Amino acid sequence: MFDTNRGRLAPWTALIVVIALLSPALALAQAVLLQITPRGEFAEIGKDFVLEITVTPAGSEQLLADGIDLQVSIKDGEPFFGTPYPLKALSTAEAGAYPGSAVFEWAAPVGADVLPATETLEVTASVKTSAGVRNGQWSGEIQVDFGEEWSADKISNFIDQKGLAFFLLVVFGFGILMSLSPCIYPMIPITLAVIGAQSQEKGALRGLALSVTYVVGMAMVYAILGALSATVASGITAYMQSPAVVVPIAALLVVLAFGMFGAFELQAPQFLRDKLAGPGGGGGGGGLVGVFAMGLVAGLIASPCVGPFLAALLLWVATTGNWVLGFFSLFTFGIGMGLLLIGVGTFPALLGTMPQSGGWMETIKKGMGLLLLAMALWFVRPGIVLTETVFYPLIGVVTILVSIYVGAFDPLTPDAPWWPRARKGLGIIVLIGGVYLLAGSFLANGFLMPSPLSGAAAGHGPTVASVSPATTAVTGNTATAAAPVLPAKVQWEKIHTGDGVQAFIDQRRAEAKAQGKPVMIDFWAEWCVYCKKLDKAVWNVPDVVAESLRFVTIKVDATAPDDEEMAAIKELFQVPGLPRVIFIDSRGEILHGRTCAFKPAPEMLELMQSIR
Repeated sequence: MFDTNRGRLAPWTALIVVIALLSPALALAQAVLLQITPRGEFAEIGKDFVLEITVTPAGSEQLLADGIDLQVSIKDGEPFFGTPYPLKALSTAEAGAYPGSAVFEWAAPVGADVLPATETLEVTASVKTSAGVRNGQWSGEIQVDFGEEWSADKISNFIDQKGLAFFLLVVFGFGILMSLSPCIYPMIPITLAVIGAQSQEKGALRGLALSVTYVVGMAMVYAILGALSATVASGITAYMQSPAVVVPIAALLVVLAFGMFGAFELQAPQFLRDKLAGPGGGGGGGGLVGVFAMGLVAGLIASPCVGPFLAALLLWVATTGNWVLGFFSLFTFGIGMGLLLIGVGTFPALLGTMPQSGGWMETIKKGMGLLLLAMALWFVRPGIVLTETVFYPLIGVVTILVSIYVGAFDPLTPDAPWWPRARKGLGIIVLIGGVYLLAGSFLANGFLMPSPLSGAAAGHGPTVASVSPATTAVTGNTATAAAPVLPAKVQWEKIHTGDGVQAFIDQRRAEAKAQGKPVMIDFWAEWCVYCKKLDKAVWNVPDVVAESLRFVTIKVDATAPDDEEMAAIKELFQVPGLPRVIFIDSRGEILHGRTCAFKPAPEMLELMQSIR
């Protein structure tokens, strides 16, 4: 290669050396840089897996808008996500090209049956630039896992991974956590009235036996709910939230509250006290039966106040169809939830070494009465029983009464200590809040009569003319189409059991797929309380209504008993109970991981916005 006569490289040899020296730079020029940003800390099972992919060309090259090909795969395995949705450009192209880096949104649904894992994600890009076709690669790990909410699939996976015994232990722990919530407070005075006296008189062991029997009765209510959910699966949880259940419970809480305030002596009924005493007043087996019956009543009182974990547990039980598993899972939960009551029922035996009367005891009783009133109001809150025009004035009246109890009108002597002064100041603050709630609600909505401001608003307020979507306003030489009037509620296409539901849904799904539109199906029934709550508190919210306009919306009335067709439809869409909102994406795929029961309007809107 080397020319000894001239002391330099031969021309052809020099060309080879130059190409060799420039080859790394040429390879770099033919590559694009990829920056991958997953949306969220992990890929959540049952939702969309979304990546923001930034593509940066080398040097001064420009990306052409019509030549972007991004492929996402999993190293050494099947992908945990389904078919990706069309790539979405987040950057704006100018004259058919992106002036610099371009950002794209890549998304694909993650199935509800996917198992948690750590996967190696590989992204490859083949793009056209102003200088030719360029390639790029990226690789990194992504965690696939369930979200924070407990779903039926999450519970099933938990049992598979940890075992049934550990699962029941966790359920027991969640029951203990629920016992520390306000849900358990209404049962404390009942426990004291039923068990407390005997526990003080006959010792801690007797109190423990009665308390355990009492809690077992309470847990049986949850166990029966679990067994029923696994068999009929027809809205047991929703029925426990119906006015027919919560109104009597709220009334009972008010009565118990007045007992705490001293209006009457709170104690168990005479027949129950006789049962508790047993033959000859000894408190035998008959007493245990009476306490067990009162435990059943206490369980019914607390049953409407269920947390997200219990709701998911009931749903999971419904999907398994295993009533034995449902019975023992919910029984374990009830025992954990009643653990505090076992202590409450046993503790009075230890009060013999403590003062039995005094201002501190009265304060505790009255404070418990306030908690009972608060729970009663929570049970009849707007959306469940009362309307806002009745509920908030009622809150105002109760708050004013509370201020009187706190001491807003108590006289003070010049030498009064700090606590009476602080209590009076707190009472005055509570009084102001109650008056504000009462007067503000009356002025805004009226109470038993029209609001005094309604006439003024009607007489002096601006006049708004309603326009139809086709109305056109003309100003000078410019014609402007008026904005379409938003419907007052979601516009559903309704179908009933026995009306050819399957053919109707299949046709609308095919039409929606052809139009590139997602589908939203609401399964409901006349007897379903939360179905009606969806109509009253979600499907009429303007933001939800506006978002629904891009969906094909179907409401399936399943009030009538299921025929073979409806049973098959529920199996297809995995509808264990009502209400049930089903989502189908624009490609016609059922998104089982996005299926939901009742959700408040903000959460439902967020869910609808995630459907592609």
